Amino acid sequence: MENASHKDPRDRYYNFEKNQIIILIPEGPHVVLDLGCATGKLGRKLLSLNKATEMVGVEIFEPAAEEAAQYYTKVYCGDLESLNIDYNDYFDYVICGDILEHLRDPWKTLDRIRGWLKEGGNLIASIPNVRYWRVLMDLMIFGKWNYVEAGILDNTHLRFFTRSTFLQTLTQANFEIVKHEMWVSGRKKRLANTLTLRLFEEFIGSQVTVVAKKKK
Repeated sequence: MENASHKDPRDRYYNFEKNQIIILIPEGPHVVLDLGCATGKLGRKLLSLNKATEMVGVEIFEPAAEEAAQYYTKVYCGDLESLNIDYNDYFDYVICGDILEHLRDPWKTLDRIRGWLKEGGNLIASIPNVRYWRVLMDLMIFGKWNYVEAGILDNTHLRFFTRSTFLQTLTQANFEIVKHEMWVSGRKKRLANTLTLRLFEEFIGSQVTVVAKKKK
């Protein structure tokens, strides 16, 4: 089989380990659903670290799904919103790494995720922060909202969130927020964030990551 990295020009989407998500999962016999599993690097890492004993994935890009299927117990290939994923109270963790913003109806998907999770199970979700300074500057100063190949204004993004609206969305979907953090990339930005007591974190952070527990 030809590797997925040779099949799609946006290879970086399909070969992330997503370390910021890995550190949020403790060691233990966890059953994990990885939505947008790409080539399965995240699952392979979780399995090697004994943070998962079973990985199930969903991936729309067929060559990537085929590669992930070599390591995952099962991989569903297709559009997440139309696939029949028949689990009930099964998973300890559901991972949504930069997935919800691509969906037509992320609210319905959050409802499905609640059904897939065990009681007390956790959703780990990351989304781009549309309050990022560069997006605001282009909009407010230059009157531009230009879609690009990759990034916050990726041309495949259908929904946009700030940190507060994303937390509100999860709360309304009957999840309890356990932890959330803004991803600030670059040493200088991280230093500036610390020196300003995180007052401007909402504007210099490009991504929000949230751990949210399924409520009873």
